[in-house]
Amino acid sequence: MEYVTRINLKTATNERQKLVDYCLGNEKEQYVAIGWSYIYDSGKKSFKDYKEFWYAVEENIKSRRGRINPALNLFWNVKENDLFWTRDLDGVYWICRARGEAESKCFDELDIGAVVPVEAYKVGLEVPGILKASFNRPRGGIVHKIKDDIFINYSKYVYNKISNTEIYKDIAYGNGNIIDTLPDFELEELVISYIQIKDNYYLISNSIANKSTTIKIECEFISRDKNNIRKAVVQVKGGNAQIDASDYKEYIKQGYSVYLYAGGGVYSVTDDYIVITKEQLKEFYFEYKDILPDDITKWENLFN
Repeated sequence: MEYVTRINLKTATNERQKLVDYCLGNEKEQYVAIGWSYIYDSGKKSFKDYKEFWYAVEENIKSRRGRINPALNLFWNVKENDLFWTRDLDGVYWICRARGEAESKCFDELDIGAVVPVEAYKVGLEVPGILKASFNRPRGGIVHKIKDDIFINYSKYVYNKISNTEIYKDIAYGNGNIIDTLPDFELEELVISYIQIKDNYYLISNSIANKSTTIKIECEFISRDKNNIRKAVVQVKGGNAQIDASDYKEYIKQGYSVYLYAGGGVYSVTDDYIVITKEQLKEFYFEYKDILPDDITKWENLFN
C-alpha cells in the first residue's frame, strides 16, 4: 500500500448531515462519496461502471475548459482493501476499508455521483497529528494521499484492531516521520521533554495551561543550575500550523527564554527566540526514546 486517503464527505448538497448519515450511518451499506451528480441531468440515470461515469464528467469539464478534480482520478484507481480516513460533523474520525472498486451512483438530493463501498468504523478524536493536519490544511481539497510509512502501518493496525480481523498482515515499521504522526498532546509532551533534557530545565507543573484557556504558552520552566538561574516558556503547534514569534515579545521583556515549535514553521523570528526544528525534535526522539513516556513512543511501537 503506497498511501492512505484522507477524504472529506462534502459534496454540493445543503444537507451535509444527511450525506454523512447516508455514507456512515448504515453498517450494512457504507460509502465514501463524491459529487458531480449533475452529470446525470442529461437524462442518463445510470452508467455501466465508474469509468463510464468518469468519461462523462471529463467530457463535461472539457466543454467548460475546466480540469479534472483529483478525487475523480483517485476513485478511478481504488481497489479492494484500500484505506480511507474521514470524519463526521462532530469531528470524530472514521477509518474505512474499500470493499471493492468505485461505482457510479446517482443521488440528486445529496449531490452524489459516485461512491466507493466501504466497511467503516468510528475511531474517535485521538488520531495522529499528520491526519489532523491533512483535514485542516487550507485548500486541502476533497482528497489527500498520505504517503507516510508510519501512518500507513498505523492505519492498517487500527483497522485490524477495531474490526477484529487480520486483513492487513504486512504491518511493519517504515521510515515515516514520527513527529508528524504524534497527536497534539503527545507532541507537546515531546517538546517539553526536549527542553528539560537538552537544556537542563525542569517543568513547573502548576504552570501547565488548561486546554480551555486562551493562554499563549503551554507551560513554564526554571533552570536546574542554581548558578545560572533562568526561566523559560514554550508554545507548540502541530500539523501545518504556524507561529508568529512577535506574539511572544512580552515574555522576552519579562526575561523569559521563549521556545517555539510549529509544524508549519515560525516567522517574525529574531535572535531572542529559540526555535526548535522538526529535524532537531526527530533526532532527540530517537536518541532518548528509551526514557520517553509511553504516551509518546506508543505511536511508533504500537504495531511492532
